Amino acid sequence: MTPVWFAVGLLACVLAQAIFLAPISVAGIRPDVFLLLVLYVSQRVTPETAALLGFLAGLTQDALSGAPLGLRAFTYGLLGFLTACLSRDMYTETPLAQFGLVFAGSAGAGIVSLGLFLFFFGAASPISPFFRTILPESAYTAAAGVVLFSLPRIRAALARLV
Repeated sequence: MTPVWFAVGLLACVLAQAIFLAPISVAGIRPDVFLLLVLYVSQRVTPETAALLGFLAGLTQDALSGAPLGLRAFTYGLLGFLTACLSRDMYTETPLAQFGLVFAGSAGAGIVSLGLFLFFFGAASPISPFFRTILPESAYTAAAGVVLFSLPRIRAALARLV
């Protein structure tokens, strides 16, 4: 994957997050397209490159969301590195494996972000944000990820039919 394609993907994430995801949000929960980009790219590059690209995607999301700068950057960098390492050892091309990977990655990123936020900005109960935000967003992101990651297989299957 070239840096140009990653930049195009990052721009698509910015546009999707700003324009297209508001109508499909459920109770204010939206799929995390930046995380999907990190997971998609991380399966195709070296762990070091995945960490760098995850950091850049997280930094972009931090800059646009008003969240503490570096919170998602650290989390996505770590997630990119771990995903790239795991993708070398696991078969992650089936929809069930992709759902599990995206769900675990999204939940893990949410837990790390919540932990860092609570550590730096004060004590609060982590139970409510976990059940009200992290788990629903993880499930929604995983479902969206399975659909998006399956599009090339669907396109290839349709091309074989024609």
